[in-house]
Amino acid sequence: MKAPPRLQSLIDEGLIDTVVRQLMSGKEAMVFVVRLGDETRCAKIYKEAHQRSFRQAVDYTENRKVKNSRSARAMAKGSRFGRQEQEAAWQNAEVDALYRLAAAGVRVPQPFNFHDGVLLMELVTDAHGDAAPRLNDVSFSPEDHPFQGVWKETVVIF
Repeated sequence: MKAPPRLQSLIDEGLIDTVVRQLMSGKEAMVFVVRLGDETRCAKIYKEAHQRSFRQAVDYTENRKVKNSRSARAMAKGSRFGRQEQEAAWQNAEVDALYRLAAAGVRVPQPFNFHDGVLLMELVTDAHGDAAPRLNDVSFSPEDHPFQGVWKETVVIF
């Protein structure tokens, strides 16, 4: 498969060897199966703001704090620089969360690298090597839950 332009730079830098196929395309990103040596991974290419189709994009971006006051002012004004900074903050929020969850021992796809709006991460597969289904495509019954039976005795305080 011919590499999309945003993945070609990762090939040029040696972060991936080849693009195998497109795995999925959603409202926020396109995901490709890629190879690095004998490892199969996935590359999530975040779509730019004008390519996304969020109905309520503000829900994804409100209450985001930016430490740089220049960036915060530009974002509030909606300037070109501010929109670029808002885009970077949106992408970095998910990537940072993934790294933090992995470091805390939560079973999430292992992140390997984030470069120019592309997240390289572990490709989660089933026993046959097929990509795991999206959580949205799976339905669970109470019996399927790994903590089945524990919920009755557990009190969670938020």
